[in-house]
Amino acid sequence: MSPMDQFKTRDKANEGVRIPLSKPGGAPTEHWLIVRSAWSDEFQFARNAMFRDAVEESKAVSCAPEAEQGKLRREFDRKRRAKAVAALIAEWSFDETECSEQSKIDFLLDAPQVLAMVEHIAEDDKRFFGQGWTSSSSGEKQK
Repeated sequence: MSPMDQFKTRDKANEGVRIPLSKPGGAPTEHWLIVRSAWSDEFQFARNAMFRDAVEESKAVSCAPEAEQGKLRREFDRKRRAKAVAALIAEWSFDETECSEQSKIDFLLDAPQVLAMVEHIAEDDKRFFGQGWTSSSSGEKQK
């Protein structure tokens, strides 16, 4: 292993980790997500697209009646965030629903607590790259 290898994150970032899903009240379920790191190729592409989309959407907002601009801006922001976070989900256990970009966006818009959890997990570099962690695990530290 070369000294530079210790800094390489791309493979693990793209692979992701398996995270169990709980109901909003905290009760465990059989469902899970594979969440990629915020350093993954998919998320980096989505994040850049989010910035480009923001420029286009701001033009649309400025053309709307002044009374509607705030509401329109909030709705664009909410959808843009869900689209970016959807790129962090590589797989899921919902067999009846394809893990497509649109189905992930729809799910995150209707389950904002999951959106926030995915963001938090994706930013936790130790979960993906720290010693004692393995890719596609439950996310818990191995002993």
